[in-house]
Amino acid sequence: MSEYHDEFQEDQQKLNALNLSWTLGFNYKMVNGVHNLTNDSRKEIFYATAHTGVIFDYGNNQQRLLQGHCNKISCTAYCKELDIIVTADAGPDSMLVIWDAKTGVPRRTIFEPHTNGVQAVDISENGQYLVTLSKEEPDKIQSISFWDWQSQDPRLRTTVLDDKLKDYQYYVTINNNAEQKQNQQQIFEFATTGKKRVVFWSWEYGAAGFEYYSPEVQKNKVLTQTVFIPKNKNVVTGTLDGYIIVWDVSLIIEEYGQPDERRVIKIVNLMNVANKSETQQKKGNAQILLLRVQGRYLVVGASNGSIRFYDFKFRIRAWFEDVVIGQNGLNIQCISSITNLSFANENMFQEDLETESDEEKDKDEQSQKKSKPFVCQDFIVVDDKANVILLKSQQFQEIEKEKKKGTVIMSSIVSPIISISVRPNVTVVAFSCEDNKIYEWNFYEKHNKLKEIKEKGSELQIQSTFIEYSPDGNYLAVCSKNGIVHMYDCREEKWLKNLLVSETDKTKPKITYLTFSIDSKYFATIDESYAVSVFNFDFDPNSQLKQQKEWIFAGKYRVHHGPIKSVAFGETLDEKNQVQLKVFTIGEDMKLAVYDVLDPTQDPYNRVKLRSVVSIEQECLPSACIWYPINLQREDVLLTTNSEFKLKLWTVLKDLRIICKKTCLGPTFGGHIKRLLLLNPSDMKNEYQDKYLAYSTGEKVVGIIKLPLDGNPNKTMGLIAHPEKIVDLSSTQDGKLFFTSGGDDFAINIWSVDFAALEDNFQTQETEYEIFSNLLDGGPEGQTLRDLKDFFYYSQIRSKDEHTTKARKLDGLVPLTAIADMMRSMGYFPTNQEIENMINEIKFSKYLETGEQISELEINTFLKLYVNHKPVNGVTKGQIYDALKTLSSDTGVMPWDQFIEVLKSKGEKLDEQEIEYYLESLMPNKNYPQQLHLNNLCDDLLGFEDMDGTQEQQEQQEEVQDVGSEDEQQ
Repeated sequence: MSEYHDEFQEDQQKLNALNLSWTLGFNYKMVNGVHNLTNDSRKEIFYATAHTGVIFDYGNNQQRLLQGHCNKISCTAYCKELDIIVTADAGPDSMLVIWDAKTGVPRRTIFEPHTNGVQAVDISENGQYLVTLSKEEPDKIQSISFWDWQSQDPRLRTTVLDDKLKDYQYYVTINNNAEQKQNQQQIFEFATTGKKRVVFWSWEYGAAGFEYYSPEVQKNKVLTQTVFIPKNKNVVTGTLDGYIIVWDVSLIIEEYGQPDERRVIKIVNLMNVANKSETQQKKGNAQILLLRVQGRYLVVGASNGSIRFYDFKFRIRAWFEDVVIGQNGLNIQCISSITNLSFANENMFQEDLETESDEEKDKDEQSQKKSKPFVCQDFIVVDDKANVILLKSQQFQEIEKEKKKGTVIMSSIVSPIISISVRPNVTVVAFSCEDNKIYEWNFYEKHNKLKEIKEKGSELQIQSTFIEYSPDGNYLAVCSKNGIVHMYDCREEKWLKNLLVSETDKTKPKITYLTFSIDSKYFATIDESYAVSVFNFDFDPNSQLKQQKEWIFAGKYRVHHGPIKSVAFGETLDEKNQVQLKVFTIGEDMKLAVYDVLDPTQDPYNRVKLRSVVSIEQECLPSACIWYPINLQREDVLLTTNSEFKLKLWTVLKDLRIICKKTCLGPTFGGHIKRLLLLNPSDMKNEYQDKYLAYSTGEKVVGIIKLPLDGNPNKTMGLIAHPEKIVDLSSTQDGKLFFTSGGDDFAINIWSVDFAALEDNFQTQETEYEIFSNLLDGGPEGQTLRDLKDFFYYSQIRSKDEHTTKARKLDGLVPLTAIADMMRSMGYFPTNQEIENMINEIKFSKYLETGEQISELEINTFLKLYVNHKPVNGVTKGQIYDALKTLSSDTGVMPWDQFIEVLKSKGEKLDEQEIEYYLESLMPNKNYPQQLHLNNLCDDLLGFEDMDGTQEQQEQQEEVQDVGSEDEQQ
């Protein structure tokens, strides 16, 4: 197991503080992804949502969540006899888990069943054996494994598929007609199905390997699933053109294969147009998407929404077609393309379910119908509209169409999620999807259907990019790809006028983010043209009738030279102690821009004024910002995060200068922070209440940070919320619930936050010195900490005059001017701006409390400063090479004179004397190269040790050497 997985397993123990309480949505596209657990004592189904298994009690509207996977669940299986569920995922640190369906407790966990996870799984009818098919890239070779999951060493055999097949296998099924040899040795048989070939596998228990063969199939057939017919040698495979391929053992010896191998006996058109209803005939031939064997029937699920039951001579016995499940306006909604089908685990008369005897096979069709009426358990079907529908077998006998209506157990998310927002003061969450629809869902009542937000009679289709409720809950702002904000009045349930963020820009840039001011009177947007726009809810100054307030344009600026990553509102006090609303933006150009939002009486036509633009980063990219809620001294503070896992506090001074108040180490697992969220914004005025930030990274991770910030890792927690990317998060006003969405996994997760349990988790008996020393390489006993102490003590000596024979009296303090030398002695080379930030952080740390500046620091403060400021990851040759390519116009090689000119003119510029001093220190012989490339920059000039860490870096080095050699030859 990797360290990444272990870190999260440790955080999973904190689920009493941050608990997944409900999940909305499921993977309706997964083959065999939904199972009917219903029996005489319960009404439950199982399905997979992202990396979580869900047992849904649809009778009582309750969920039991099966958690443990780190990756998206890729396949599932269910054994009715043992009542166990099998889940498997695909990706690094994959797992195969066998769950007890009654308790939801894992009975066995198998780590890394295949290197890249599992593509498909099936379980034997008795529940003892499993077959898994590995997940691979389409051009890679798969493997197949056979398992006895209850044994001490569960993997019985694994083999690699023959590369000659040239067909990726997607589906696996076990033949439950077990055979016994004379010596009682058991023979197992299973089949895998790809788009072009079926592979039949057999294995004798204890044998060294599998035997397999793959008969030829018509080239124009695209295969779907394969099932074994009970009590005979027949096997059936479905195709996308509505046929089934019937395989059987042929006694005729042909040029290829063996006498006991199956061959294509016949191809049967089950979905022919002639026997269809009028509605189905208009749809044409249907695709056979799934096959099941249930009792004495072969069950077919098709792309036209029909479910058909055939006997094993492939004569139709029952059909469920044009089943009505609801009405959308004037249109009657029927079951659409079938993606899953599962029968209840109910007991029935054995004679009703057993397969046909030899005598019955000789009877004619009419007499057989009379002696054996159609009977089966109730079953659920899942269609490609994410509906889970319950169908009862008695419905086939009904004549009236209304009585043939299916019961929708659940109707869920059908398209990848783009954005989510919780409506304040109401138990409703809204979310937008890629199908241009916006939905509301009551997370208290947990209805089984989604409510689409649309005005009656309106066919408004919005290509949304982001949605957000106003803090008062009255409006829902919907940003679009064409530069328009659509404003929805939640009280009147109608759309207001559209707001164009750029009337002069014909390109209509896509809006990427929107935020409201805390009083709900303003909102600001950022778009792909690097612009910020502000709107105000007020009287339109251009309107002659000012009786009705509306949303109007307030101002716009384009000052950034790269994509804007985040925007935030803040409230400060001006010279007259009046509240001044400000807007802050951070961008990939590493700049922070500050704007004042003016009172309408000052300038009714341009209410936004740019105040300052400052550089806040030099080596990494800002990623998110938020107005900092801890403000006991009424200080104006903005919190920003960056791509190097740092959290920074910025103070806006009265003279419009912006200084860095503090830099702290943020959570380092799961990537850097992309989104920040206050968990209890409604209680921000309560200055003595504990406050928390929720955060999300770009992929997988969400967590909580306790405020105020100090870099203490014990005050943060994180866990895997989604298996892949996280697109958005939102919370209720009290912060007790927050919501995350995963985009392509069709999932919205609801997390309950227990603040008392959080405090228990954040408590520690360690001192600050112990906490921060543990973050150093080697910990409290490591060489790094010893070096830090030595450099600190030597700095004390230097500050007291090192050239003396008198006894020195050290007070444990060093001047702030020594910070730069101590940091560089530790191997961390901060820029001048970073040094200034460190000095200001210590100098003004007590200023608001005492009115005095601090001029010295002690060793514990220096330890915290070093841990919080130093880079989390060291500099590699690859990074140096990338920087060199940037400076040399992507060649990786630059003339020496050009290099000197860059030092004089770029970044923190050096003058002639400084350059001469540094070069003499580095290369006393002044043997400067004519061409500067990676090797002589790292080895000759800077004197770095060999840092070749990856094959990629070595290849880059060789590439640079080749380019340098060519230039020298020229």
